Amino acid sequence: MRVFVNQKSIGKRRKIEPVPLDYPSAPGNVRALIEETVKIMVDAFIKRLENKPTPLSDEEMENLAGIGKISFGILNNDTRPDLQKAIDTALLAYQDGLVCIFINDERIEVPTENLAGPTPEDMEKRELELHEGDRLTFVRLTMLAGRIW
Repeated sequence: MRVFVNQKSIGKRRKIEPVPLDYPSAPGNVRALIEETVKIMVDAFIKRLENKPTPLSDEEMENLAGIGKISFGILNNDTRPDLQKAIDTALLAYQDGLVCIFINDERIEVPTENLAGPTPEDMEKRELELHEGDRLTFVRLTMLAGRIW
C-alpha cells in the first residue's frame, strides 16, 4: 500500500514535499503505524549507506531547489541504526507528546486516562483506517527553553 508521507519540523521554512512510502499492509493501529514507518525509514537509511553518491542531474537539482535544500546524499555518520532502539525511541516520542500524527489533515489522538500520555496498550487500542494514497504527516514538536532577562 502506497502512502504519501510529509515530514515537518515546526520552525523549518522548507517547503514540504510528500515522500511515497510503501507499507506491506495497512497498519491497524497507531503503534503498528509507528513501528512500520520506522522500519521503512531505517531500511531506507541503510540503503543510502550502501549506495555511493552520484552527481546530480539538472532535473534533480531543480527538484531539490524547489524543496529548499540541495544535498548530495553524503552521510557523515556511517553507523548502522539499531531497529528496535529506533522503534522504542519513536514510540516514546509519541507517548511524550513530542510527535503529532495526521492522516489527511486529521490529527490522530489516542485517548488515555494516564496523565503521562498514552501507554503502548492505549496505542494498540486506537484503530486506524489508512487507505491507498492517503497523506500521512509527522510533526515533531520542538520545546523551547530559555530565560527572559
